[in-house]
Amino acid sequence: MNDAKVFSDERLNAFVDKQLGAQECDEILAAVARDVELGQRLCALRATKELVRHAYGRVPAPRRKPHSYLPIWGGALAASLALVVGVLIGWQGHHAATMPEKPGSMATWTDRLFAAEPARILIHLDSSRAEQMEATLDLAEAYLAKTGNARIEIIANNTGLDLLRARTTPYAARIAELKAQHQRVGFIACGQTIARLQRIGQDVALVPEAAVTRTAIEHVAERVQQGWTYLKI
Repeated sequence: MNDAKVFSDERLNAFVDKQLGAQECDEILAAVARDVELGQRLCALRATKELVRHAYGRVPAPRRKPHSYLPIWGGALAASLALVVGVLIGWQGHHAATMPEKPGSMATWTDRLFAAEPARILIHLDSSRAEQMEATLDLAEAYLAKTGNARIEIIANNTGLDLLRARTTPYAARIAELKAQHQRVGFIACGQTIARLQRIGQDVALVPEAAVTRTAIEHVAERVQQGWTYLKI
């Protein structure tokens, strides 16, 4: 399915104007990582708004029914959103990619990564499915074994945080061993996801190797701006 045809202009405008909730924003960002056309539409919308803002100094408030959602981004993330959208639209320049859905294409996908040998990789995990958690750790281990001095960060949000939660992860020993062998690997937990779980009374104690960032999306934006290769698993 072409994701560009699924999202209406009204919804994409609301996304650019920071009027959507966290779940809807995550859905759109995930779709952008799969669909070049959708990423181009978002870039065009943002560019148009910027041109109008420069021409008139101030853009009138959008005429649409107000949502009950609260904006999830601050000024720093809003400033870097265009960069993230631009980078997530494909593999161009080896800056971003999404793990293929068909297992048969996995070898080709990893061959492309290993051939490029980027020095810094950010792996984004937002699912607690066992095969995706294993793929994340397998990729990190294999790449570090090949390159030796690369920097890798694994950032987890949504249900992917289960990889780093002490009471839910089945990979605590493997994470500890990977960290002990490779000091240049980091494990990052999304503070926004942690806060959401804590509000509903869940224990969110993390494995000792994990650090916490304010939001996963902001961390991705910062790393991409610094030139890291971004992979969504």
